[in-house]
Amino acid sequence: MKNNNLGGVRYLVFNEVFMLLHILIVKIIVGDFPAIQIVFIRCLASSIILLPLFITQKRLSEMNQDLGLNALRVGFTTLAITINFFTISQIQLAQVSTIGYLRPAVVSVIAWCFLGEQQSWYRWGVIAAGFAAIWLIFSPESSFLQLVALLAVAGMFCGSAATILQKHLSKTMRDLPLMGCYSIGVAITSCPFALYFWKPPSVEAWILMIMTGLLATSAQLFFIRAFRNSEASFLAPMFYFHIIPVTAIGYFFFDELPSKNTVICALCILASLIGMAVLEKRRSTSMALISGSSNITLGFLRKSTE
Repeated sequence: MKNNNLGGVRYLVFNEVFMLLHILIVKIIVGDFPAIQIVFIRCLASSIILLPLFITQKRLSEMNQDLGLNALRVGFTTLAITINFFTISQIQLAQVSTIGYLRPAVVSVIAWCFLGEQQSWYRWGVIAAGFAAIWLIFSPESSFLQLVALLAVAGMFCGSAATILQKHLSKTMRDLPLMGCYSIGVAITSCPFALYFWKPPSVEAWILMIMTGLLATSAQLFFIRAFRNSEASFLAPMFYFHIIPVTAIGYFFFDELPSKNTVICALCILASLIGMAVLEKRRSTSMALISGSSNITLGFLRKSTE
């Protein structure tokens, strides 16, 4: 299929708008309700949206594939979302977003530990710089906020593990079954904990919680469409600017003014990620050129010996 980069950007913009609205609503309500309750209602709403699609397209049976790996993915995802919602209630949105930039680095660490994937020296440099930056951001904060930051990093490890599992499962499962296992599985997993910590919501709170499910599902569909229409290398750099609207939401809606440490460290992490992307792009180009020249040389030698 021919890539339509501009069409992919359009879908990615919709994804960003819906995710920003989702973050805004979560930030509004998470201080009044347990994070696990919001996770449950969000995923329940998403499941209600997706079930008719499964029935009409007759794909319910596809959800039975790789039940063990899907269950593990659901467990990691439940922990990751719950921790993310809790940290949103405790620290600034700019800080949450800055920690989120470490996800590619965390994925690399997990891939190295459990999959044996070799990592380049500059990738290890970015990993070290990223964690050092997070330490500098929270070093002046109270011990409680430092614990929240550690919890956020732990949640990111869970989310990264879920991402690796999803990448593996996507080789044999379609997008809709993957989304269905995610939403229905997390709703089932979070249900008993949500009921235990349940706080009766008002009508307005119910509407907002249900909206998080609608927004998250729509954003995920736009995300899938974006990467289906465009090259991943074209879209990836645009995620680096996610912190700008997130910081604006924190400032204008919640009076959150990022500290100098947060701004400087966020810029350092972004610069490291962009530098790593450039170096890896050059490395892949060089390897392709070397491979191409080797093939040409081998072809010439074969012809000369005939």
